[in-house]
Amino acid sequence: MPTAIPDRYSLEVRLGRDGDIEEWLATDTSLDRPVLVRSLGPESSLKRRQEFVESVSDAAKAAHAHLARVFAVSQVDGGAYAVSEWTGGATVADRVAANQSIDLPDFLPNASGLAGALAVLHQAGAVHGRIDTSAISYSVAHPAKLGAFGRPVSTDANGDVRALSAVLETALTGSPPGGPPPSERVDGVPRAIDTILRTGQSGGLTAEDLEKALRAAPTPREPKSVTGPTSRRLIVAVIGLILAAVGLVAVGFILSGGSAPVVPTPTTDPAPSTTEDTSEVTTTVAAGDVTVGDAASFDPFGEGGENDQLVANVVDGNADSTWRTERYLDPLPLLKPGVGVTVALGGTPRELELVHMSEGTVFEVYWSADRLDDLPGWERVAGASASPGSTSVDLPQRTDGYWLIWLTALAADAEGGYLSSIAELRFLP
Repeated sequence: MPTAIPDRYSLEVRLGRDGDIEEWLATDTSLDRPVLVRSLGPESSLKRRQEFVESVSDAAKAAHAHLARVFAVSQVDGGAYAVSEWTGGATVADRVAANQSIDLPDFLPNASGLAGALAVLHQAGAVHGRIDTSAISYSVAHPAKLGAFGRPVSTDANGDVRALSAVLETALTGSPPGGPPPSERVDGVPRAIDTILRTGQSGGLTAEDLEKALRAAPTPREPKSVTGPTSRRLIVAVIGLILAAVGLVAVGFILSGGSAPVVPTPTTDPAPSTTEDTSEVTTTVAAGDVTVGDAASFDPFGEGGENDQLVANVVDGNADSTWRTERYLDPLPLLKPGVGVTVALGGTPRELELVHMSEGTVFEVYWSADRLDDLPGWERVAGASASPGSTSVDLPQRTDGYWLIWLTALAADAEGGYLSSIAELRFLP
């Protein structure tokens, strides 16, 4: 470990090595926060130290919610070091080793976020150079982040995209690419995601293309619990019991000399019909009318409001009136996770039509039985990117409650800022 690391960084726990780089969990005593210190020791060559500093410095030029932030980097006597954000230590490699794949509802937001982070890195004129499962940190309720900067560079920007696409498939399936596609390994994964990831692995996408494709991909569905085989076994058992009972009655009839035995009157409901496969029974709910109530802005990570005076316009039935977000000077993911609108609803909508939403806006749809003040607790049910004109989203069966349209990326305007608008939110039965 280089002795010239500033005293403000107090080394706490040696984490091991990442190739020729030694890693420590440390405390930045000036700001009282945990940090990750990565360093090259005296055994490293001068050329390697220079490459390390240059690579980390290039990464520090890019800022994105899914990039680990770099706080300091320097070449010193006897080595070089970099100080970066402490992301918790758990990597995709750790999760795969523990047989834990990424949860389906979290996959697309994190996958598209990582692709966007890589695009920002490339736009800054930098490459990562050696992306693998240990270069990406991920833990539940925290965004996945690309880190491990300073590794010896072994590929270009196209190689970065190939590698990230492979890592994303591994994170989703728990196995490296080469076998069956994700949709055949994991229930609920749309085939479109197979195509996107395999195209990225073949070198057919830039990082920006990969981000756009993942943001527009259908939302994976959590697999439904399968009760069919159990129901069939239960029916077979009931049939067996009935046949056995009939046999006993017949034997009793014979032994009694032909007089009819007295059979007790059943006190329970009769057994299920053997001609009905209960695993195939589905419950249908009449669509009925959908009643739209009041709308409210939703900004739990900001000041609590987002152009509240305009929010009623999204449910007033007039496509000429709009609600819009505030105008931001930086991309929204760099500032906060998102902003949104909630709508109170009665009935069971089957489709949401977003009229004149700013093209390029990325959004997610959530539902809750109650209007909650914080994002945790809402159920994520869909996600998409806004198209020209109107954008339609199929909704799962939810009755009454509240719907949240959560904007995670805003459209860029002609002046270099970011804002999005919506004319109408139409919930269709």
